[in-house]
Amino acid sequence: MRRFKDERGNEVRLTDERLRHLMKRHPEMAFQMHRFSETLARPDVVRPSGSNQTVHLYYRLYPDLRGRNRYLCLVVKRSTSYSFILTAYLARKIKGK
Repeated sequence: MRRFKDERGNEVRLTDERLRHLMKRHPEMAFQMHRFSETLARPDVVRPSGSNQTVHLYYRLYPDLRGRNRYLCLVVKRSTSYSFILTAYLARKIKGK
C-alpha cells in the first residue's frame, strides 16, 4: 500500500487492489505514479463528483503528457478516517467545466 498527503494534509491511500485496477484499466498510469503525490498535494483544481458526494476529482495539468497538455486526474473517495484513490486517468479537460 502506498500513502500520500492531499492538499489538506490528510492521508490518501493507494491500495494494492486499486493499483492492480489501475494497471489493468489504465496502463499508462504506470508511467505517472511519480506524479500522484504532487497532484494530490498541489492540485490545480479539486471537483466533487457529480454522482457521489464523498468522491472528489483532483486535477493537475502537465504540459508533457502524450506530447501535449493533459491533466492527471486522481479520483479519491474521502472518509473521516482516511481517503483512498479509486482510479486515475489522463484527461484533456476538467469535468464540469
